[in-house]
Amino acid sequence: MDKTTAIDKKINDFIYDKPDVVVVILQQFGYDINLKTATLPQITKLVYTALYISNDEPFAQAFENAMVNDGENNVLPLIPIGISILSSVVSGFLGASEGDKNRELQKKLALAQLSMDEKLAEEKIRADQETARLGILANTLLAYRNTLQKESTARIKDTWLYVTGLGIGLGILFGVYLIGSKD
Repeated sequence: MDKTTAIDKKINDFIYDKPDVVVVILQQFGYDINLKTATLPQITKLVYTALYISNDEPFAQAFENAMVNDGENNVLPLIPIGISILSSVVSGFLGASEGDKNRELQKKLALAQLSMDEKLAEEKIRADQETARLGILANTLLAYRNTLQKESTARIKDTWLYVTGLGIGLGILFGVYLIGSKD
């Protein structure tokens, strides 16, 4: 199986990093996708179909503009990367038959899916590591809380001993004073 081209890699990375922006662009151009129920494979399939099968140039320009502006809403003219994406998409359509287009689309979708799976696996590993780290921190905080509780309980007991001793001492002194003041 061929490697993912640089343009396809940029497309995959943008879909992975900003899926919400891509869904909004798809919706703006009449593609049937819901932001709340969208999945990465569904978004990827619609984007590749729009770019490589439907040859939707307005969508390609809007998508490329979003990629250039990192998902921000900006009306800058196309820059060389955008022109190269658009020209490669257009040139791909000029010489390919419908069957070739479909096979190429399936290949690109498979490569995109592999790329997405790899990124999701990396995110899962990061999430698992973060979960383990948070578990360790929670255990540390629990142990610290228990230690503080034990220390405060010991201090309260010590305080009551000092207060009781002080009260008894003052009582004895007051008693001695009262006995001595009667004479």
